[in-house]
Amino acid sequence: MTQGWRRSRLAGLALAATLALSALAGCTAGDVTSLTSAGPMPRYEHIIVIVMENTTYDDIIGSSSAPTINALASKYGLATNYWAVAHPSEPNYVAMIGGDTFGIGDDNSYKVNAVTVSNLATQLEAARLTWKSYQQSMPYAGFAGETYPSGGNTLYASKHNPFMNFLGAWPAAERTQTLAHIVPDTQLAGDLKNAITFPNLAFISPDLCNDMHGASGCASNLTATGDAYVNQAMQEITASDIWTAHDTNTAVVVVWDEAEGAVSLGGPDGIAADGGHVAALVLTNHGPRGLRDNTPYNHYALLLSIQSAFGLSCLRNSCPQTGKIVAMSRLFAVSG
Repeated sequence: MTQGWRRSRLAGLALAATLALSALAGCTAGDVTSLTSAGPMPRYEHIIVIVMENTTYDDIIGSSSAPTINALASKYGLATNYWAVAHPSEPNYVAMIGGDTFGIGDDNSYKVNAVTVSNLATQLEAARLTWKSYQQSMPYAGFAGETYPSGGNTLYASKHNPFMNFLGAWPAAERTQTLAHIVPDTQLAGDLKNAITFPNLAFISPDLCNDMHGASGCASNLTATGDAYVNQAMQEITASDIWTAHDTNTAVVVVWDEAEGAVSLGGPDGIAADGGHVAALVLTNHGPRGLRDNTPYNHYALLLSIQSAFGLSCLRNSCPQTGKIVAMSRLFAVSG
């Protein structure tokens, strides 16, 4: 990776911050707010988010069925006080990129639970940054169906693909182009071979067998199956140039959408925690090692962290609120 490319990349990120501010003009008042710093957040070239399903913190951390995940948590960074914001799954996914659940309280079709406002993807595009949603078992790029296969043994579910909920945020003429950003996860390995074109934000959803959710025909030990998926993904990521380059900051976040059936009793005061206590790992190529961070976080704090790392403004509930919502700056810190 050349120094010339690095200078061009850094210049692009500086431009992104300026463009992000100019993009605010077309947003609804109150939706977008300039960031209030909650601590130093370094700039990142790439952030990869892997979203797992329906498992409590205590069922993951320390589980013998998840050796890879626990090894990664020990080696890199673990948020020990991280909370999902709602039940069931879909509102949590929507919150991760929209900064709100928008009143969604079920797993209905994205066409029913449509949201037509600014979101993380529109922010990235306005800042001339890139994004891609990698969906396991999606049959082809731009698939607009709600499930696949549709005749039984469903593996892909659009409720785990929040960019579909926000399709109406783009003009009708642009939606085909937007759908082209949503691809099967089989494209991940090939995309990782080109560091220059790999998206700034990569959002990965394993299918219903590999995300620990479960479906007809899945292996009985869902935790072990999900752990194997994370292991394979991390092998591909850590072998790539975006991870090994000394002048490129890359982070992988492994997070669970909700703790199914768990209540939020004991959750931190002042932040949304109705989805229960879940695990969130932050794995960085140049960041902390062996860090356990007990700061109260939730999906809005994760969104704030991504926005801050890319020089974007905050959206709705991801904005710092009297010190309650803060960026995960300790976990994303860069050393050396």
